[in-house]
Amino acid sequence: MAAFGRPPRRRHSPFALSSQEGKSWASPITFDDREFTYQGQREGALIWATSMGDSLGLHYYPIPPDIHADPDKIDELRRFYRGTANGAELGVIEIESRLIDGCRAVRTIFKAAQRPSGRTYLAALTFPFRDFSYVLKLQCEERGATGMRDTFVLNEMLSSGEVKLEENKMQGWLDDPYDPAETGPMARNKSERPEFDAVVPDHPLSRARAILNRLERTVAISDALKRQPRYV
Repeated sequence: MAAFGRPPRRRHSPFALSSQEGKSWASPITFDDREFTYQGQREGALIWATSMGDSLGLHYYPIPPDIHADPDKIDELRRFYRGTANGAELGVIEIESRLIDGCRAVRTIFKAAQRPSGRTYLAALTFPFRDFSYVLKLQCEERGATGMRDTFVLNEMLSSGEVKLEENKMQGWLDDPYDPAETGPMARNKSERPEFDAVVPDHPLSRARAILNRLERTVAISDALKRQPRYV
C-alpha cells in the first residue's frame, strides 16, 4: 500500500510534485518547513531532513488508493491498516482518521525492529483522493543506546505495581491502543504512550509524534486539490 511501498511509476499530472535547484518546491500540499532542511527531489518525492537527522518526504501516487476501508469508519480503517502492518511485521502505535484543512487524512505510526536492537518509527499522514493520493512519510530511527525509554518507564511501573513480573513474564506491560488482546512481538507497550513523550523528547517516537502534530497544524491544501473527487 502507499504508506509502506515505493512510489509507482509516475505519469504526467497537474498535481505532480516539482522542485528546482534543490531549494524551491511546488506542491498542492504545503506546510511550515522552517525547522526542516530541504534535500531536493528523490524518486519523485520531495525530501526534507529534520534537525535530529530524521527523513521526511512528500510522496505523490498517481493511482487510486489501495486503502480497502472507509476513512470515515474508524474501526474498519484500523482493521485494514492492522492487517497490512502485521503482514509487514510492523507494530501498531497509532491509526487515526483526521480532517486536515478540510480534507480527510489518515494518521498512522508503526514501529519496525532494527538489527541488532532498537526500533524505527514510521509515521505518515495519507491524503487519499479518488484517483490519486499524497503521503507525508516520516522515518525516525533509534540511535546510540537503545531501549532507554522502555527501561525507564518499566522500572517506574514495576516500582508502582502497575506492571508485575510473574513467572518470568511482564504482566500489564503490553498496551495495544485498540485491542487489549494483542500480544504479538511488536505490540505497543506502555512506554510508548503519548504522555511519556515529554519525559524523553529526543526518543524517535517522541520526535515522530511531535513532527506529525506540527504537520497537522500547518498543512495547507490548495483549492484546486480540494475540488478533486474524494476517496470513498
